Amino acid sequence: MKLLKAFVRTSRVNAVIRALESAGAPGITLSRVHGVGYGYEPMLFTLSPSEYRKTLEVTKVEVVCRDSEAERLAGALADAARTGSQGDGIVFVTGVESAMKIRTGASGAEALRR
Repeated sequence: MKLLKAFVRTSRVNAVIRALESAGAPGITLSRVHGVGYGYEPMLFTLSPSEYRKTLEVTKVEVVCRDSEAERLAGALADAARTGSQGDGIVFVTGVESAMKIRTGASGAEALRR
């Protein structure tokens, strides 16, 4: 199994979800996060007790899928997120050692079924 973890523009999330669903993603997790560095244009300013930071709000998209689906889903995600401008994001693909569905006890790739 593989984990796709992407950081994309929040404005592109609906397009990313549609693309992943159309490509057969078994499930999608979304989280709002803030990025610092990598040449982000500062969009949000926050004060912390010890420093002033410039951060950009982005959305983290996570999908766990079968090995055979990873390249196709990563491509669909990237195509939907792409605007052609700096800050479009990045997709990481890593291995998943194991998974277990809590409700049924199914494990491995079987845990990805409904």
